[in-house]
Amino acid sequence: MGKNLILAAAIGALAIAYGCAGSGSSGGTTAYSLEDFEYPLTSTDVAGGQELYAEFCEGCHPGGEKGDGPKIAGTMESPAEVRWKIRVGGDDMPAFGPDKIGKSQMDAILAYAETFGAVKR
Repeated sequence: MGKNLILAAAIGALAIAYGCAGSGSSGGTTAYSLEDFEYPLTSTDVAGGQELYAEFCEGCHPGGEKGDGPKIAGTMESPAEVRWKIRVGGDDMPAFGPDKIGKSQMDAILAYAETFGAVKR
């Protein structure tokens, strides 16, 4: 009985520590600010962005129009706003850290998203 109580306490402490390690809705990623993403969108890799969008975004935002996530077509957000949302996540959207989507990959996604009005340069 004593071993089980100690094990339960240790598991509880780890769960609390894990829960406190995250910052808000960022999924535990490093804290980012919008200013971290304030740089020009220079990517023109629409084809590569379309492939990456299909892999990471299409499930919730099919064709930019419908899905489990909100409609993003026509939202005309700045590149910094979209980069920040990709990194931080929020509500039901997962955060995609640099280990999942690199900086150049993220900008290729933005170049594709620009084709349906989700991003404005």
